[in-house]
Amino acid sequence: MYAEITIIIPCFNRQDFLPRLFRSLNDQVMDKNNFKVIVVDDGSKQPISINHNEYEFKITLLRHKKNLGLPAALNTALKEVNTRFFVRIDSDDYVHKLFLTVLRLKFELDSNAMAASVDYIKVNQTEQLIGIFSSETNPIGCGIMFKTEIIKIVGNYDEKMLLAEEIEFRNRVQKLYKIHNIALPLYRYVQHDENITNDIEKYNYFKKKLNE
Repeated sequence: MYAEITIIIPCFNRQDFLPRLFRSLNDQVMDKNNFKVIVVDDGSKQPISINHNEYEFKITLLRHKKNLGLPAALNTALKEVNTRFFVRIDSDDYVHKLFLTVLRLKFELDSNAMAASVDYIKVNQTEQLIGIFSSETNPIGCGIMFKTEIIKIVGNYDEKMLLAEEIEFRNRVQKLYKIHNIALPLYRYVQHDENITNDIEKYNYFKKKLNE
């Protein structure tokens, strides 16, 4: 079986979070040969290391010599994607065991779909529930499966958008295509002190640039 899905994981100084994410991928009910993972180490202070023997799926580790920012890391991964679909998961998050199966099913049921998202549960670092959110009304950049051909149509992530890059990318996608939302909370968004979106002033600066 050839892999149909590439999971993109940008990573900057998140070594301690990765094992939980990988365990959640190991628990996927989908055949592990049907997806593969690309991790981009975006110039971490201590280079990211992965024990490939612990996991049942293929992992490719790419490295930036220095920190180039989240959109650059995403674009580095996208250059290597050769599967029909891709989906982004942030390195500090993790997913339900049906995450990939349910997203893939949407495209099976609707051959015209170009993108599909799932709802998400926000938890703290000890996995205690903060809340359940709709990706339709409170969208995030992760947990969205795209047909890879969409990149040729809308382009890559804007590397000047060091924050709010997901909004800018979604805006380009949604000018042409609907992001179909599946109302099942299968993505786990981990809220902690080091989330880059915690820098409200910087985040708002880049959000303003969306209207320029």
